[in-house]
Amino acid sequence: MGAGAANVVLAMTAGYTASADVRRVCYQMIEQIDAVLVIPGAVGALVSGLVLSAVTPWGFTRYWWVLLKLVLTVAVIVYSTLGVGVWVEESIQATAGADVESPVAGPLAYGALLNIVAFLLMTWVSVAKPWGTTPWAADRGRAGRRGARVATANA
Repeated sequence: MGAGAANVVLAMTAGYTASADVRRVCYQMIEQIDAVLVIPGAVGALVSGLVLSAVTPWGFTRYWWVLLKLVLTVAVIVYSTLGVGVWVEESIQATAGADVESPVAGPLAYGALLNIVAFLLMTWVSVAKPWGTTPWAADRGRAGRRGARVATANA
């Protein structure tokens, strides 16, 4: 979340400064933060979430909050790669040789801000664990209880 906040500040600074050098450096810093922190962190979050879902009773689709976090994590990774990442590259190229503003400065700044909103929502969902179980958990639970009753009756 800290790297995402840094990207928001850098993107906003680049979008509102009059200095071409500051814009160029801000976009380069966003690129470095993404490469060193954001991308490995996002992949780590996805992999650890999948492993924890597989080996704990939370499962992948038993609880709405787990399912929402999985969907949001994948959506943020895809959005950051195909949207924000492309806009960073376009901004670096636009500001590389001339005193030109990036044509995608606005979408880049607000895209980074949207990622922070998604991170905050995922954090809240992890703590609050709202909405209970999904319909798939109820079916699985009933089948498990019936199987346990049959096994007990046969014993």
